[in-house]
Amino acid sequence: EIERYMDLSRAHPPDPESLNLFFCCRMNAMSQNLTIDECWTALRNVIDPELYQNIVDLGLIYGVEVVPENQVKVTMTLTTPHCPMGPQILESVDLFLRKAGASHVDIEIVWTPPWTPMMMTDDLKRMLGVIEEEEDLDLEPEPAWTPPPKKKKGVLGWLFK
Repeated sequence: EIERYMDLSRAHPPDPESLNLFFCCRMNAMSQNLTIDECWTALRNVIDPELYQNIVDLGLIYGVEVVPENQVKVTMTLTTPHCPMGPQILESVDLFLRKAGASHVDIEIVWTPPWTPMMMTDDLKRMLGVIEEEEDLDLEPEPAWTPPPKKKKGVLGWLFK
């Protein structure tokens, strides 16, 4: 694969950063087995550019599977089918998983179940105001019976008996 990449690079020289990433990812893939936890950790680095939150906490990742030779299969969705940032998010998923040691990344976009804000983590929902903060106040229970309010005295009290 490296030879094929180098043959292509003669026609269009790669930028040094992508070449470095290519060799770094290949070396990581050959030296260790990638775990699912490492993949989830890598995916937390992928930020949705519109919401400025990571795609794991947003609930966009439905599943991660690592198959032999550190090939990773990601099942995910986007906030909407016409998400303008979709290509950028998918590119980041591929980039961060390869940096973690994946030799190949297969991303499957699914639309069922559709994404809703309720798929976010509870902490993120609280931060974004989707659900109320839980208050840790020690509230006294309401009494079982409360007396009726006292009648008003004076002219208004006489009118509203």
